Formats: sequence, C-alpha cells, structure tokens
Amino acid sequence: MLRNEHKPNYVTVLCIIRAVEKWEPMVKGIHGFTIKMGFELELPVVTALVGVHSIWDMDTAWKLFDHTSGKDVILWSAMVSACVKNGEYVEAVELFRKMLSFGVEPNYVSVVGIVPACANLGALKVGKEIHAYSIKSLFISHVNIQNSLVDMYAKCWSLKASLTVFHGIEKKDLVSWRTMIHGCVENDSFSEALSLFSEMRYCCFEPDESVIREVIGALSQLDEIKIGQCFHSLVLKQGYSRSVSVVTALLHMYGGFGDIQSARSLFDHLKPKDLIAWSTMIAAYAQSELPSDAFHIYQQMRSANEKPNEIIYVSLLRACSSMAAEEIGEGIHAQVVKIGNTSNAFLISSLIDMYCKFGRISQGEAIFSECPSKDLICWSSMINGYGINGHGNEALQCFLDMLNTGIKPNDVVFISVLSACSHCGLEYEAWNWFYAMEERFSVTPKLAHYACMVDMLSRQGNVEEALEFVNNMPVEPDKRIWGTLLAGCRKTCISIEICEIVAKRLIALDPENTSSFVILSNLYAEQGRWKEVEQLRQLMDEKNLKKDFGYSLIETSL
Repeated sequence: MLRNEHKPNYVTVLCIIRAVEKWEPMVKGIHGFTIKMGFELELPVVTALVGVHSIWDMDTAWKLFDHTSGKDVILWSAMVSACVKNGEYVEAVELFRKMLSFGVEPNYVSVVGIVPACANLGALKVGKEIHAYSIKSLFISHVNIQNSLVDMYAKCWSLKASLTVFHGIEKKDLVSWRTMIHGCVENDSFSEALSLFSEMRYCCFEPDESVIREVIGALSQLDEIKIGQCFHSLVLKQGYSRSVSVVTALLHMYGGFGDIQSARSLFDHLKPKDLIAWSTMIAAYAQSELPSDAFHIYQQMRSANEKPNEIIYVSLLRACSSMAAEEIGEGIHAQVVKIGNTSNAFLISSLIDMYCKFGRISQGEAIFSECPSKDLICWSSMINGYGINGHGNEALQCFLDMLNTGIKPNDVVFISVLSACSHCGLEYEAWNWFYAMEERFSVTPKLAHYACMVDMLSRQGNVEEALEFVNNMPVEPDKRIWGTLLAGCRKTCISIEICEIVAKRLIALDPENTSSFVILSNLYAEQGRWKEVEQLRQLMDEKNLKKDFGYSLIETSL
C-alpha cells in the first residue's frame, strides 16, 4: 500500500498496530510511523498503542497515557486493564478512582477490567463498591461482570456472597460454572464444588479440562476414593484419557488416596510424559509406603533426558526422610548446591526438615541461618524441627523471632508451634498461642490445631479433659483426633467406659484400621472381659481384617 503511494488513515494504522503486537521491534517502528503521519493525537490510536506497549514496556504505556490530553473512557479503561494484566493492582484501583474524580463515567469494559484487581488484592470493600456501582449503572446484567464478581468474592474468602451472585446469573455460561467451582475448591468447600458439578451437568453444560481438573482436586481433598474411581470413568467417557494435565491430576488424586498401584498404572500408560507428570509420580511414591521407588522413577526420568526441577528435589528429600536415608539425602543436598538452587524456599525448607528428622538439628540450624531471605515456609520448618527434637523453648523463641521480623503467621506455622508445645509438655504456652491464633492473628483454628491440643492433653494424662475438649469442638472430629485420644487411653489409667466410647467412634470412622480393634481388645483383656475380646476377634474375622506387622528400616544403596 505504501509502495503504491496510498496514504493510510488512522483506521489502517489501528489494524497494523493490532497485527504487530507480539513483535516488539515492529511495535516501536509502527509507533514512530504514527507520529510521522500525525496520528499520535488520535485517541483510538493512542489507546491501541497503550495496549501493545503494555505487553512489552509498561513505562512507555504510562508515558503515552500521561501525555495524552482529553482522555476518553476507552483510554482510561485500556490503561486500567493494562495495569491489571501486568499485576499492578494497586495502581489499577488508584487509576479507576482518578478516572471518577475527573468526572469520567466508567462503562461496562471499565468495570470488567477493575474487578480482577480487587480480587487479586483481596480488597473486599472496594469490590463491594464496584458491585454496587454495577447494579446502579445496570451493568450487572452482563454475564462477564457477574462472572468477575463471583471470582472476586471467592478470592476475598466471601464464598457465601460469591454463591449468591452466581445463583443470580440468569444465563450462566461455561465460565460461570468454572469460576464458581474453582472458588469453592479455593475456599475448601469441596462438597459444594461436587454438587455444583452435578448441577452443571444437569443443566446440560459439558465440562472442559479446567473444570475436570478442579473436580479431581476436590475429590483428592475429600479422600473419597470410590467417588474418585467413578469420576475417573467419566473422564474416560468424556475422552480426556489423552490429556496429560487431566491424567496427571488423576495420578495426583490416586497418590493422595494411597492407591499407588492405580497411580502407577496411569503413569505407565501416559504418553508423552511432561515434567509435571514425572514430578507427580515421584511425589506420590515419596508420600507412600514405597518411598524408595521415587528414586527408580527419578532414574527413569533422567534416562528420558528430563531435567529435575525444585519440586522433584523436594519430593526426593521427603523420600530420604521417610527412609532414614542420610547418605542419599546428603547426595541430593550436594546436587541442589551444585545446580545453584540454594535460594529456593521450598528446597531450603525440605533440607531443614530432613536434617531435623535425622536428629541433626545443628545442620538444620546452619541451613536456616545461611538462608538470605527467610520466608514463612523456612521459619515453619525450623520451628517444627526444634519441636520434633524436644527443643520446645527453642521452637517458641524461633517463633517469637519470626514475629519480630514482621512476618505474619499462618495456620501451618501454628501447627508447628502447637505441635512443639505438645511434644515438649509446654501446656501453658500451648493454650496461650491456641487462643492467640484467632484473637491476635485472625487465624481460625482447623482440625490439625485441635488435634495438637488433644495430643497435648492426652500426653499429659488428661484424657477426660481431652474428651470434653473434643465434644465441645466447633468442627467435627476426624479419625486422627479419636486415634490420638485412644492412644492416650492406653497410657493412662482411665475408665474402660471412656475407652469404649473413643474406640467405637474411631472404628465407625475408620473400620478398616485394625489397631483400634487390637487396642480395645487388649483393654478388655486387662479387665478380664474375655467375652468382649472374643466378639471383637470374630468381628475382625468377619471383616477379613489382619493385624499389621511391625517393621524396621535400614538404608541400602539405590
């Protein structure tokens, strides 16, 4: 067109700008051409240039925006969207407010652009204001805005509001369902996610890969192996058996269930395998009763010319901890140092954890001290390391040091703190920090925190107090808590009636676990109640349950 001496207008230039957005040198060339042709004052051209420059260079995008006079709502909206896409969420909110102060009325695109900024900042108050504005301006009828609001409320941990907005959408699309299911999973409402999936299929919406992965994730957390197997059948029926990401999610699910055989079968049939699939299979073995097989998969991976990432090294270190394989663990540590990954927080945490589990707490302290920027994960590992080695006071001092650095504790750190108090008999300190969780740090206690307190009371011989604590818990106790109580009953001279209550609750929750039957049978035997002993043995025979044998671990060369 230029060779034929046809002069382009600004509409032509707009088309060319969109065409070259993924080629940075050409973007700069076209920008120069627009100035040469005198189109730099055309707002549509400036808006398009802001959009393409924001992909490569936000400084240039800001300069263009700031030097443009008479900005219209489209240019303001484009700049807000550019900020959001580049993770400049605070700047996006400030820019949106500045637009309002200049008397520019936001349009539908402006609202769609700003809601994700509120979501990613967790700015619930601002998000509610945007929601109110969208209702007032009648933009709320747009499904894109409704979907963004569903996502925003879910990310701000206001799932009830998210569900309210979702159920108010008259014409839900696939994005609506996907966003809501994801929101439920992120808010630990896994059963709600499964219900929504069933409702989605009832409404004749076929799930895409993203929804399938979300549901598999929910099933993994619920520990529902039978439902997981049924969903696996649905995945095959839907034709996702060749999807690496979906099969990897299933592999992770079976690994979490402890069904390592099904996980391995999926892995062996998966072709081609990507690094995530290798990593997931290694992690599954590392967490299983066959941690040494994690190294066999690792060797296969290296034979396939795949380079390990940080997550794989974390899994291998975990396997070493499970196997008490100190020499192999030191070898993995050497590899980590050699490839220069000593600044990775997850690897540092895993190394601290491994050495502390070996009882080499000084080595764990050395790695912790050498860490240039300690994050929450590293602090938590060091606190836990002190606790498992019986250094309760050092664990609490480490926790106080973390607080003094300005790092806010999360629920995982409090598990480490309470566990350390439990193992070291620091009852006063345990209650102090347990109540401080919610009062001072706004961390709601979860089952794991209650389990630590039950464990502490049981270790102190206060089983009756522990049982009363369990009965007054605001959450339903799981088999871990009842198991802790039963272990406390064995160590304490407690009435057989309390032992029966605890054992029967545990058997109801975990009927395949023989240890509950064995402990109750031994307690009956000590009381000379042979009739009950015989009844329990008959029940075990009917269920085809066998008493687990003990075993020891030794390190061998792999």
